[in-house]
Amino acid sequence: MIRNTLLFIALLAPFASVHAADGWKLGAGADYSSGDYGSDTTTTIWSVPVTARYDTGAWTFKASLPWLQVNGDVNVLPGLGEVGNSNPNGRGNGKGQGNPSQPTPGTPETGSASGIGDLRLYGIYAFDTGTPLGIDLSANVKIATADEDKALGTGANDYGLALDLYRDIDGTTVFGGVSYTLLGDSEFIDTNDVFGAHIGVSHDIAVGALGVSYDWRQAASDTADDRSELTGFWSVHSSDVTKWQLYGVLGLSDGSPDWGGGVSISHAF
Repeated sequence: MIRNTLLFIALLAPFASVHAADGWKLGAGADYSSGDYGSDTTTTIWSVPVTARYDTGAWTFKASLPWLQVNGDVNVLPGLGEVGNSNPNGRGNGKGQGNPSQPTPGTPETGSASGIGDLRLYGIYAFDTGTPLGIDLSANVKIATADEDKALGTGANDYGLALDLYRDIDGTTVFGGVSYTLLGDSEFIDTNDVFGAHIGVSHDIAVGALGVSYDWRQAASDTADDRSELTGFWSVHSSDVTKWQLYGVLGLSDGSPDWGGGVSISHAF
């Protein structure tokens, strides 16, 4: 979470809530990734998410809904990577062969599709430990709003929990966490529940912060490799209420895209 289309939110999640003022924040972004995911076909994914966030006391609530453009293997789904997809519609055109009932044997099952992705909702509670160590406990749900006949999603809801730890040391924040997600199965796609972990560091600079993080997550299917990714990011405060973020992703396994990157902006009200 590309790790997923919410990468720019996930990068800040471990330590953003400590410094957040109460109120609304709205955001948007653009994310691109490219990779073969261990196959002979390169799959590219464009994502343009719109986000809303509300902070009140120790609580943070977030929602995000992306527009997606996907081109490539119908077994590669945004946010999951390679899964077995037996849907005869593929990406809405007979798995790229123009015949939904009889795709050409031995031909790569590819196609292009675009549309709304899955709606993701988050609830995060930041514990007051009375020490420099911060602890966030979060719950999340993915509502299956993406079209499974276009292979933009699984067509099933997901549910997850995450625990994040972070500590600021003279302007350098060290963070890490673990997560567990119950991935829903649909008529055409079987998935495994997945465990994930990440660790990283961010250092304050004059107008924002520079950082790097490493992320690992179990494969969503038995035929895929685990995801392993290195991300570098640069956050810039252009004003007291507006924040930009640039990031780049390097995939370290066949379960991840080969590379990716994006930009996001958020504004507080």
